[in-house]
Amino acid sequence: MPSPYDFHIHTAYLKCANETMSVPALVRRCEGLGLEAIAITDHLNAPEFLPQHSLIRQDLNEIATSMRIYFGVEVNVIDKDTGAVSIDEAQRAEGGFEMVIGGPHSSYFDKPDKEAIIDLQHRLMLQVLANPLVDVLVHPWWFGTAEFRPGGPMEWLTDMGQIPDWHVRELSEAALRYGKAIEANHSAFFIGNQYGPTFRETYPHYLAEIAGYGVRISIATDAHDISRLDGIHPMMDILESVGITREQLWTPEMLLPAPSA
Repeated sequence: MPSPYDFHIHTAYLKCANETMSVPALVRRCEGLGLEAIAITDHLNAPEFLPQHSLIRQDLNEIATSMRIYFGVEVNVIDKDTGAVSIDEAQRAEGGFEMVIGGPHSSYFDKPDKEAIIDLQHRLMLQVLANPLVDVLVHPWWFGTAEFRPGGPMEWLTDMGQIPDWHVRELSEAALRYGKAIEANHSAFFIGNQYGPTFRETYPHYLAEIAGYGVRISIATDAHDISRLDGIHPMMDILESVGITREQLWTPEMLLPAPSA
């Protein structure tokens, strides 16, 4: 079954995506893929980048399409001790963001320390899920290519079976408690070779276990080049191969106020 959605897309405005990712071009490509709804979620690593996001919004206001487009933003964990992310309530309001996706973007280690990295990532992901400003936990267990170098902190991450089952359960319980989604990201895990075949075989089962607890899955390409948008339908195929259905996918209409602690 083709995917109806893609809720993690970048643009050329923030220089993370390349020049192929103009707003008009990516919208037309998503229309050609037959998508019902997308979200543009470029990075906000610091407040001074808010003006670039306003340019994205201007472009969206000038585009006529029957496809539902959400104006979102991706944020990073900027403090490994507190789990704070790179947006606050005033910045979300100023930007007019309809949804916020976010999560850790680093191991925060220089050398391999498997148990410590697993524990820190788990704690940070729980803190992101508890953050009322964040709606979707992005690409859990994604790390930059440089961290997989020989002797690097993530060279051991070749199999998602290394993540304890109780971590998966706690993560899922937190997502349910706070009404959050967890992302299935095609570009992060199924493009390139940094993770290897065993990881790519076991990662969908990790997502299926999360979905099995009742957590909604946000399907995404995380496209930085227009050709990567084509990965959204293969991502749906991967989810379906482990039993995740369209009915288990998340949409921004499902956003609910987080319960009080």
